[in-house]
Amino acid sequence: MKQILFLWLAGGVGIISLANHDPSPLFLAQRIDGPSENWYGPFSEGSAVFDVNNDGVLDITAGASWYEGPAFMKHPLREVKNHGEFTSNSGEHPVDVNGDGWTDLISSGWFEDRSIYWYENNRGAGGLWKRHKVADSSTLIETLLVEDVDGDGDADILPNHVKVGGVYWIEMDKGTFSKHTVGPDGDQHGIGLVDLDGDGRKDILTPAGWYRAPEDRRQPWEWHPEYNLEGLAGIRILAYDVNGDGRNDLIYGMGHDYGLYWMEQKRENGRRLWRRHTIEDTWSQAHTLVLADVKQDGRLDLVTGKRIRGHGEKDPGSLDPMGIYWYEIYPKTATFTRHVISYNSMVGTGMQMNIIDIDKDRDVDLVVSGKSGLFLLENMRHFSKRTAEIIQR
Repeated sequence: MKQILFLWLAGGVGIISLANHDPSPLFLAQRIDGPSENWYGPFSEGSAVFDVNNDGVLDITAGASWYEGPAFMKHPLREVKNHGEFTSNSGEHPVDVNGDGWTDLISSGWFEDRSIYWYENNRGAGGLWKRHKVADSSTLIETLLVEDVDGDGDADILPNHVKVGGVYWIEMDKGTFSKHTVGPDGDQHGIGLVDLDGDGRKDILTPAGWYRAPEDRRQPWEWHPEYNLEGLAGIRILAYDVNGDGRNDLIYGMGHDYGLYWMEQKRENGRRLWRRHTIEDTWSQAHTLVLADVKQDGRLDLVTGKRIRGHGEKDPGSLDPMGIYWYEIYPKTATFTRHVISYNSMVGTGMQMNIIDIDKDRDVDLVVSGKSGLFLLENMRHFSKRTAEIIQR
């Protein structure tokens, strides 16, 4: 039987999920920052974890501020405008854009001018980081994927739109940017980037089908409308061999409705077919999904959770309890077992989840930023010095 232990700490409430005789990781929630008035918003729904000031210690960025580790002292970073309970921040992505040895930040906004920018690390000089425009967008940007699209070993940008504007990617080369068209189809809420067909090249996943990557990614991509996820898919759409048959399947959630699913890739008479399976449909707004080895047993697990008020109170289940979960995947039975990281607390997801060993104690932690604030969910498998100091206060 599952148990929940609540720990009240200075600055926030921590929740640890306990299972009798269960070796699963336990997590302690620590509130780093949050909205100043209400329990939700406006507060950044994007965040990142990297060494901002090159001192060898991991720091956190979230919207207008960066937080210096290990104590996470708050410093100004950039201007981010508020719009009601939202901030104009669709995600944060650390990359050394100009190749100067200091990690910069790539971000986009939903509101103002619908553009993509990179913010130049000021190398500890203090004050705001200089903003540079990467590209304009003809439509609303939901978020960005920032990773190697063309296989040349460095990061590129793959935007995700909500209204049809065409799929494209942006090539980066030390502060210069080139936009390349993928195709006109599938430009909807939800995107993924993974080698789906096993040819060694990363393909682009959309809610209405997928694009097969050509050898030269600058040429048009081959469109395969083989499936339809039938809704506003979470970000990202993941690919993983759920049933161990050697073929990548899809894992996705409904970003603004109930439902968490996997789509089985099958072959019949030389054709690729897809069959949908329900993981569970008891909670809504699985807007952010990540694969990571949470249990540290050499296998990837699914990590996701409920976004806080993605469309205010308009989404089904918007006012249901918050929850962040990890799911152990069993290929022999093609099943998922849910484990609670945090439940019915202030902690929920925004546009991103950072899964990283932030305190360097040999286990994976989570950093999430949503409308209720910025939280560190510390893995308690190895007890860190910082956690001991917090509990002793």
